[in-house]
Amino acid sequence: MSVRMKRTQVLFPEEEYRRLQQMAAARNCSLGHLVRQAVAKEYLRRPKKVRQEAARRLVEMRVPVAAWPRLEKEIAQGRQDA
Repeated sequence: MSVRMKRTQVLFPEEEYRRLQQMAAARNCSLGHLVRQAVAKEYLRRPKKVRQEAARRLVEMRVPVAAWPRLEKEIAQGRQDA
């Protein structure tokens, strides 16, 4: 399923545009993708309160966990199986 996109125009000074093109090339992506990622990270991510509430709920979860020696053994075994 494709996502509908809307076009916008952003103007950059030549030097900034050149640097952004270089960054995009280094990341093997388009300049548009680079800008969309920056906008999403800076302006569209969930508000801090929402993230803090999610973290609080995770910390408060009561999940049965084995003693450390057993967990350590299971982790080591998992590495060997990979």
